[in-house]
Amino acid sequence: MLLLLALMQTASAQDSGYKIGFVNTARVLKEAPQARKVEERLKAIFEPREAQLKGERQEILALEEQLKMDDELDSNARRKIEREIRLKVSQLKFLEQEFREDQNLRRNEEIRNLQKVISNVLRKQGDDGNFDLILTEGVSYVSDQIDITGETIEILKQLSNTGETAQ
Repeated sequence: MLLLLALMQTASAQDSGYKIGFVNTARVLKEAPQARKVEERLKAIFEPREAQLKGERQEILALEEQLKMDDELDSNARRKIEREIRLKVSQLKFLEQEFREDQNLRRNEEIRNLQKVISNVLRKQGDDGNFDLILTEGVSYVSDQIDITGETIEILKQLSNTGETAQ
């Protein structure tokens, strides 16, 4: 009896004609040209600071190497170099923390903007495709029949080529 009831509910849901789609946002964020542009922008913004930090690290290593190699340093010169190393290490830690915070803030801002574009595309896709429901996260299984990720990426590619954002 319960089996018959379950089969009738399944048939009823299928007959209702709901149109459902699913979009794998991780794949969209990986394959959409807008996501690649975000990564390129972030790289261009933060690469010079990263190079500066690398230079600071090299300076510290050079001072440490000088301290190890130069046995003829008197105690005052040795203390002066050790103090300089400690100061540079402290400054470097501060600069690295500031760099990570700035990078994270900017990345989050860029991702929020990209998510808005993707959300607009999904809304347009839902309206144009007469979808009743489009799911994105927290789905355990999706059949290829309702996975519209490829279509979403294609729309984002078209928008990228025209320089538009989805409205």
